[in-house]
Amino acid sequence: MKIYFLTMNIYGMGGTVRTVLNTANHLVDQGYNIEIISLFKRQRKEFFFIDPRIKITVLHDVTTWNKEGKNIKVRFGNFLLSKKTKLIHRDEEAIHFFSLMSDIKLYTFIKTIKNGVLITTRPSFNLFAAKYANKGVVLVGQEHLNFSIYPKGMQNSIMKYYPKLDYLLTLTDDDTEDYKNIFLDSNLTVKKITNSIPDIEPIKSPLIDKTIIAAGRLAEQKGFDLLIKSFSKVVEKHPDWILKIYGIGSEKNNLQDIILKEGLYNNVFLMGATNNIQKELARSSIYVLSSRFEGFGMVIVEAMQCGVPVVSFDCPKGPSEIIKSGIDGILVENGNIEKLANSINYLIDNPSIRLQMGEQAFLNVDRYSTRNIGNKWEGLFADIEKYHKRDNSTEWSATTSS
Repeated sequence: MKIYFLTMNIYGMGGTVRTVLNTANHLVDQGYNIEIISLFKRQRKEFFFIDPRIKITVLHDVTTWNKEGKNIKVRFGNFLLSKKTKLIHRDEEAIHFFSLMSDIKLYTFIKTIKNGVLITTRPSFNLFAAKYANKGVVLVGQEHLNFSIYPKGMQNSIMKYYPKLDYLLTLTDDDTEDYKNIFLDSNLTVKKITNSIPDIEPIKSPLIDKTIIAAGRLAEQKGFDLLIKSFSKVVEKHPDWILKIYGIGSEKNNLQDIILKEGLYNNVFLMGATNNIQKELARSSIYVLSSRFEGFGMVIVEAMQCGVPVVSFDCPKGPSEIIKSGIDGILVENGNIEKLANSINYLIDNPSIRLQMGEQAFLNVDRYSTRNIGNKWEGLFADIEKYHKRDNSTEWSATTSS
């Protein structure tokens, strides 16, 4: 059974890339036949480890495209790149990356897939597969956000086209319940399979450094503006503590302005990207998640794996499912920067509680190990093999060795 993952850019550094590769690396190690379709390649080298047994198919390599070329192929390609997408939903948050060129490349490749399982990793890809994939392909869409987060146009399209999928995978109990209710009268199967962390030997933090970290895209969703303003209240009480924010994005200049305005240039640092967040977590004592909303909060799990307690806004919908507030971390009223600062100060002022929460976090996070989550993926493929055989001539084998 060939398994395809359709991604935006598997060479990037985002949370979706990380979780897709955690899953794909695990599955190929179990003998599954895995191919990752990357619509774009925007970096010359992958940010995260990709098992060499995984086939990577890049549809448009931005790193090698010569915009200045004068031959007919390049000139026609540049024309297509200059035209807006016709096939990707207008509410796709990264719509500016898509073009008529990406439409043609994606549509053409999707039509070459005649059977197997196609796993799509963002709403616009779920919709694309529902509309254009061949009937012999089992379609598995992944949903990383709650339905209520989406604009009305996207919600309408989701309700119209998601029933054409075979499975919809969600990350939290709340999301699972919501989507089951939405598609109650359809044949769509909604299942919860959370993100996972790699089964690697964790580097536990001693929680003694006067360092707090946060990580993610420098985008409004991640709420780093709120975090910086909150941290000014931490610095008033603890001027020797620092905050490091890892990530890149469009909000960098705005965040830098807030740092200067708040006078935090000696305490708050925009660190750029890192391909080893575990190493940085091992040098920190607290992780803070300040997102306005989150589908799951992968980095919360990664912090817990390093024994680092997390202070997080109780934003919809993921953090409250991961963090047991007061036991392995602290949940704070969503958007309340005063309470966020108070909770950070509480863990700074009480190192013994910080250690206790960190140890409990380390123990509790095992439920998100790739070993455990991988079993759920294998269960999904067993269901597909059992219920979605297209005909007797198609061999639906769970592994390449069968």
